[in-house]
Amino acid sequence: MTTEPQQVVVTVDDDQLAEIGELAERLRLAGMRIDQVLGDIGVITGSLPADRLTSAQRLPGVAAVERETSFQLPPPDEDVQ
Repeated sequence: MTTEPQQVVVTVDDDQLAEIGELAERLRLAGMRIDQVLGDIGVITGSLPADRLTSAQRLPGVAAVERETSFQLPPPDEDVQ
């Protein structure tokens, strides 16, 4: 398995929203580079080595760890098929 960092979105358990800062710190100690902590919606974004995704998912307070998906739209003047 690759250890290349993956952009991820971590969803926080509803009952852990008040402790989102502490969860972000546990994720950082587990190897995640934190980009944003969005307390109002219970989401932490950042990057994590691919071989640590499963262990991050098992941390108390984590509801889900998902790889971030991005899309690239063509320029407005390009013909779209």
